[in-house]
Amino acid sequence: MGEVHTGMILARWRRLRANGAERELAGRALVLGLVTLSVSLAMNLYVPAFPKIAADLASDVHIIQFSVGSYLAALAIGQNIYGPLSDRYGRKWPLGAGLAIYILASIGTASAGSAEALIVWRFVQGLGACAAMVIPRAMVRDLYTGVQAARVISLVLLVVSVAPLMAPMLGSALSAILPWNALFWFMATAGALSLILVLMRLPETYQTERRGAGGYGAILQRYRALLADRRFVAQIALLAFAQAGYFTFVSGSPQVFLQVHGLSTWQYSMVFAVTAVAWVASAQFVPTLMARIGGDRLATIALSIGAVAALLLLATLALGAGGLGTLIVALAVMFGTVGITVPAVTVVALHAHGEAAGTATALIGTLNFAIGAAASSLLGAIAEDGTELPMVAMMTACAVIAFALSFPAFRGLPEAHKR
Repeated sequence: MGEVHTGMILARWRRLRANGAERELAGRALVLGLVTLSVSLAMNLYVPAFPKIAADLASDVHIIQFSVGSYLAALAIGQNIYGPLSDRYGRKWPLGAGLAIYILASIGTASAGSAEALIVWRFVQGLGACAAMVIPRAMVRDLYTGVQAARVISLVLLVVSVAPLMAPMLGSALSAILPWNALFWFMATAGALSLILVLMRLPETYQTERRGAGGYGAILQRYRALLADRRFVAQIALLAFAQAGYFTFVSGSPQVFLQVHGLSTWQYSMVFAVTAVAWVASAQFVPTLMARIGGDRLATIALSIGAVAALLLLATLALGAGGLGTLIVALAVMFGTVGITVPAVTVVALHAHGEAAGTATALIGTLNFAIGAAASSLLGAIAEDGTELPMVAMMTACAVIAFALSFPAFRGLPEAHKR
């Protein structure tokens, strides 16, 4: 599975490099993807080691699951710091500062001596990581719009998708031969390499003459203008609920696949690989499909398919039918639809807000991770019934809500915003 994904990336970049006009686009997408990848590993690299961490810290797996929620909560909060800062002072130095915090917090997490300390350090780690979540998207909006922006975002997703594909397998391998702390030392090293890449290879994309006024008043004004746009609010809420199903999966899948279905850590990592390939493969069709039918119609179709797949899976499991194969196939379909929804809706949402792209992407990320943190934390509180139903029910609710939000999100959308 990993060889297939690597071949997909290499083939895509060979095609792009053959066209000299697109070489720069591919290079920028690769750098931005690697920067985001370095912190994306922190989401689930350590998930296969949950039982080992719980045993070493004299805790319980359900308590360790809260470290996922604390990380997501920090991502929700911190993006409101880096987004406005990047609109005022440029993109590069806030990104570097966030990566430095991420590196230090990764070291702190590796040194945690209790579950409580682990949860706190993961929160700080998330505060640093969110810089690499929000600022690269603002950089894409600085440079591109429409279908071209969708192409860059889909390429970035192609690189970032290595995280859910590689992280569980790498985490399983490292935790099998090394203490769980080694996983966080690995995160610190990846963050350090990313910081070097930012300092040496990434230019400033938001020039001084384009930057907004400083001060809290100006920042609040940008937030007020964005939140007054009801269509934009519906679009970012749609994105949040569409991706909340993934965060629910990250939080609940160790119990479902390792304990309920009794998979080995290697088999569990293969489940992650299947869902990651479905996500990234579908995202590569977005630019072409957007150019043909528009981002709004494309997202609506994808969301409807995802909601139907989730409802059918929930009904099947509730009736005691289906099994592991049914679960994996349905998850692949659901994440494939999310892979289409995210780049399409992101491009549509940012089209009208280029001069406040940092703040706009911060709002997207804030709501995204706030809903994700709430969903994963709620799952941790209700997932003790020993079945996969709580996880699937939560994912189904998120999928249905996301589809329902497509109506206010795209009603009356100007034609120029669709492509």
